Amino acid sequence: MIIKPSISWLTTDSDALLINDCGVVLKAMADNIAIYDKPSPDLPTIQTALDNFSDAVAATADGGPLATVKKNNLRLILVGLVRQLAAYVTVACKGSMENLILSGFPPQKPVRQSIGTLPQPQGLVVKHGDQRGELAGRINPVFGAVIYNWRLTPATPGAAPVMVQDTAANHTFTGLTAGVNYSIDVNASGTAGRATGATPPV
Repeated sequence: MIIKPSISWLTTDSDALLINDCGVVLKAMADNIAIYDKPSPDLPTIQTALDNFSDAVAATADGGPLATVKKNNLRLILVGLVRQLAAYVTVACKGSMENLILSGFPPQKPVRQSIGTLPQPQGLVVKHGDQRGELAGRINPVFGAVIYNWRLTPATPGAAPVMVQDTAANHTFTGLTAGVNYSIDVNASGTAGRATGATPPV
């Protein structure tokens, strides 16, 4: 069996999903530098292309046709770089499925299968925000996730949880009351609308 990364998602992903999934790959590659020590193209180059594309996507909200053309061109640049990275991973994983999965790329499947339920988000960390009354949560991004569903629960009898949806794998809750304990958990949803299990609360 030939061990290769799947790259079909580069053309089928929506803009928001492409941003998420490229972020997953970049983080996984950076976390496994012992296996992928000389990525080509290098990760900072791809991160810059991803940042430029993300900014262009945000600018299309009210930027008109020219902003859309710019966004589409930047998407082509990003996709081209990630395709090259996939070719590097094919060689660098040395035929190991475990190494391939550690790259962040999904493995190529001989038979098309539905993505099914996404894996539970991992690595939830909660910190105080930059301003008083803020809590910032962050998780490792989930490949294939479109929406992250954040829930903040005050440790106050009768208080209702605050539910927030975000396309990012991080979110900052604002306007919180100093001295009150809060817990945060998060799950993720894919294109089929199926939600993962929630993280343990922090």
